[in-house]
Amino acid sequence: MKIARVETFTVAVPFVRKMEVLNDSLAKVPKVIIKVHTDEGLIGIGETYRGIPESAVREEASKLIGKDPLDMNLQDLEVSPRLKHVFEQALYDLAGKSLGVPVYKLLGGAYRTEVPVSAWSPYHGPKNPEKTAKIAELAAELGYSVIKLKARPWDIVETVKAIEKAAGPDMGIICDPNTRFNQPSIAVKIARKLEGYNIVCFEDPVPKENLYWYVLLRHKIDIPIALHIGGTDIIRAVKAEACDIINTSGTMWEFKRNATIAELAGIPVWHGSGNDLGILEASYLHACAATKNATLTSDIFGEFCRENDLIVEPIEIKNGYAKVPDKPGLGVELDEKAIEKYRIK
Repeated sequence: MKIARVETFTVAVPFVRKMEVLNDSLAKVPKVIIKVHTDEGLIGIGETYRGIPESAVREEASKLIGKDPLDMNLQDLEVSPRLKHVFEQALYDLAGKSLGVPVYKLLGGAYRTEVPVSAWSPYHGPKNPEKTAKIAELAAELGYSVIKLKARPWDIVETVKAIEKAAGPDMGIICDPNTRFNQPSIAVKIARKLEGYNIVCFEDPVPKENLYWYVLLRHKIDIPIALHIGGTDIIRAVKAEACDIINTSGTMWEFKRNATIAELAGIPVWHGSGNDLGILEASYLHACAATKNATLTSDIFGEFCRENDLIVEPIEIKNGYAKVPDKPGLGVELDEKAIEKYRIK
């Protein structure tokens, strides 16, 4: 089996109306979808992170022509580091289809057939508590048990109270201020005001340059502390005992490697995302399925946020769990009509 050609498509998929606050920013940042064709008629598909130019993908794709995916080391692809993720997806998809097995088996086998996932809300500005509460109420109706939200120190307490009123006390809340709690003293004051509420964790509450601030927070508050990190930063965090939870991502193999470091330290992980489309999210599910300590709700939001995932059968999410595709390869099929609808020409 040899790679014969690679097609590329630049797309932008809007958010559904309840997420329209992001339509002028995140949703308009394009992605590139690739189709890797082989001389045997098999096609592997992949999806980039946001903001990568199609020209860069095409240039890198040209280097793969004539190569056999089954002869390549898929753990360490010889491609540009910023593009490893998209080609890893497509080549694993091809390898799985050629061998007749789902990708999670190529990653070592499944620990689970369903992955816990969270709902999600952006920050809505002055009316954030009210708007976030409405999204949380919808999430509860759809069976989600956890919602991750962008938190700000000036209204997070009011937002949490509004969520509990709308979605009930069983709705877990991941507070992600993107370090905007600024200092440990502020994070401690907020944590004390949130005592009694169902807070899953504070993710990146303060700047991450000083991990001893995180050590201090773990001693001062009962709310678990999560760090969004990868690579050698995980080793630093483990050595410092700076967190209870790790949010990590990267290619499928990078995620597994990061998670293994955390597992050896007894730390559970979840899979982060950039609010992605269906192909990338399918790869996240395979990686989570094959990772022992990926036991927390991952950032796999499905069509909860977007108009379309660009795959024929959307990822099945019920009661806060996403079903891991079990067909050969990534187990999802590109929706050609949707590609044309959302393609930027």
